[in-house]
Amino acid sequence: MSTALSRRSFFKHMLAIGTVTFLASPLQAKVTKIAVKYQVKSTTGKKCKECLHFLAATNECKLVEGKINPEGSCTLYLKDPKKPKSN
Repeated sequence: MSTALSRRSFFKHMLAIGTVTFLASPLQAKVTKIAVKYQVKSTTGKKCKECLHFLAATNECKLVEGKINPEGSCTLYLKDPKKPKSN
């Protein structure tokens, strides 16, 4: 019977450790600019400042690491329906 209690205690501790580890780690890591073919100046007409992932307050992207030029672009571009297209 003490073996069953010991095993149950072990699994309870492992569950607690796993839960804490999961909650403490970031759910999504950012990718590098090279991996998404980031360009400082857009050549496609799709600009970061019009993208759903762009954070204008900090000139950052939700998905790409580092500072982002609002006039730039990458392969993760997704048009934000709330932002008007600029020229």
